[in-house]
Amino acid sequence: MNKDFDSLELIKIYLKSKRFEGIKRTYSPEKVQELRSKIKISYDISNLGALNLWELLNQPSKWVSGLGSATVQQAMQLEKLDFQIIYVSGWQIAAESNFGTNTYPDLSLYPSNSTPEFVRKINNTLLRKSAENKKLKLPSIIADGESGFGGIYNVFDLTTQFINAGAAGIHFEDQLASEKKCGHVGGKVVIPTFEFIKKLNASRLASDVLGVPIVLIARTDALHAKLATSDFDDRDREYLSKKRTSDGYFEIKNNKELAITKSLAYAEFADVIWCETNDPDLGFAKEFATEIKNKFPNKFLAYNCSPSLNWMDKFTKKELNNFQESLFKIGYNLQFVSLAGFHSMISSFYELGKNFKESNMEAIANLQVKETQMSKSGFTGLKHQQEVGSNYYELVGEALLDEDSELLMKKDSTENTQF
Repeated sequence: MNKDFDSLELIKIYLKSKRFEGIKRTYSPEKVQELRSKIKISYDISNLGALNLWELLNQPSKWVSGLGSATVQQAMQLEKLDFQIIYVSGWQIAAESNFGTNTYPDLSLYPSNSTPEFVRKINNTLLRKSAENKKLKLPSIIADGESGFGGIYNVFDLTTQFINAGAAGIHFEDQLASEKKCGHVGGKVVIPTFEFIKKLNASRLASDVLGVPIVLIARTDALHAKLATSDFDDRDREYLSKKRTSDGYFEIKNNKELAITKSLAYAEFADVIWCETNDPDLGFAKEFATEIKNKFPNKFLAYNCSPSLNWMDKFTKKELNNFQESLFKIGYNLQFVSLAGFHSMISSFYELGKNFKESNMEAIANLQVKETQMSKSGFTGLKHQQEVGSNYYELVGEALLDEDSELLMKKDSTENTQF
């Protein structure tokens, strides 16, 4: 069918496709048409990643699991291990990979384009690597949109940036953007249900305009927030105290019911629902899943197995080994460890620094022994030049220079002569 990208007929077919079954929008196909250009731009990495992620969520016998990557090289390791998704946490962007002039706590202090550009950098690196390994798929990237860094216009634009960068899924949370906090600290303020639904629609509208079926994840922080901006929404009012704090916000008097009520409202608009928790409690996880599934039996649920929670003293080894499967059995198809990259990075480097201070170059030799042993199971970082693209650019050199050229890298590389 040879039609312009802004064809109303094509837009209606797209919006009514099986992919969006059960999804509600507050805008019409005509509004999508007004915002679409006639020329279709291809966002292949985002589109393919979103389709792949949707397929993974729909697999009947296995959950989707991933680790949060704080650096591109960590994402590379996950790709080598055939992880199907890579999670990009706003907390880790603030802590390590933002465009600001400092590291930050999780307060949305960093420039808002930091996370989309980090996603782009991961995808560009993995795409270049795919020229060498000839893999047909890249891992689907799920990215943190925080509270949207503002209102509906900010969310619309941020979603557009994420799709341009190649994100497959995005999550937004129902905190007040100007007071946004990490989900595992105090001081959180949630916004009215209707206001967050507007943000979900803003994100969906952006993806509809671009024609990319991004997986939209709605997160509520109401379970452990103490404050709400307003009691205007009837759905929220009965769970709020009439008392205002010295900051002018309403106190929440029934967190659990508020979190469930909000999530049920979000489920009409989002593909996946996530309730952030302060405790790895399978009991509440089951209660929450039951409430959502009773009304939306096909709705996907997400769970953050966060290192902000203490996993050391609550479970037996068997319970830890079965935790994700237990979550899956009660309805959680999407699971990830949000800050895995940060904790892995700083703990391993601290250990190396301590060993180096105590034993000098023996610490480096021991590190190389460890890397050599890991190489037997697929680790390639012992030869660090290839990790950053040297093999790819050597192929560029071989294509443009004589293969006997002394300008090529491999001939005198210590990686080839010593390892």
